[in-house]
Amino acid sequence: MSNDFDEVMKKRSDRELIEIITKYKNDYQPDAILSAEKEIKRRNLTFDQFENAKQEIKDKDKEIEDKAIVPLSAHWKVFTFIFPGIINIIIGSTYKNDGYHRKFKELVRWTLYGVAFYFGLCLLMVLIFSLII
Repeated sequence: MSNDFDEVMKKRSDRELIEIITKYKNDYQPDAILSAEKEIKRRNLTFDQFENAKQEIKDKDKEIEDKAIVPLSAHWKVFTFIFPGIINIIIGSTYKNDGYHRKFKELVRWTLYGVAFYFGLCLLMVLIFSLII
C-alpha cells in the first residue's frame, strides 16, 4: 500500500531521510516516518553511508551553532552607535537570516544605545539652553 509520503520521500536525499528518522522523528507524522524508513530500505544504504550521513548532519548542526554565537565586530558596534537607525536593523536582519543571531541582537542593542545617547544629548542641550535663556 502506498501513501502520499512515498513520492515525497523518494525525492529526498539520503542525508535528509536519515535526518527525518533520527533528528526530526517527533516533527513528522507517523506515516511520513514509515515512508522515510521504507525509502532508506529500498535504497539499500550501507552502514558506512548511514554513518556518513549522520556525520554530515552533526557537522551541519555544529556549523549552525557556531554561526549563532559569533559576536558583532567592533567597527559595526561603533557605526551603529554613531549612526543609529532603522536602516541598520534592516541591514542587520541579513545576519539573522544567515544564522548569526548574536550579531543581530548586538546590532539592535548598539543601535538602541545610539538612539538613547542622542536622545539624552538633545535633552541635555534643551536643559542647558533653558537655563541660559
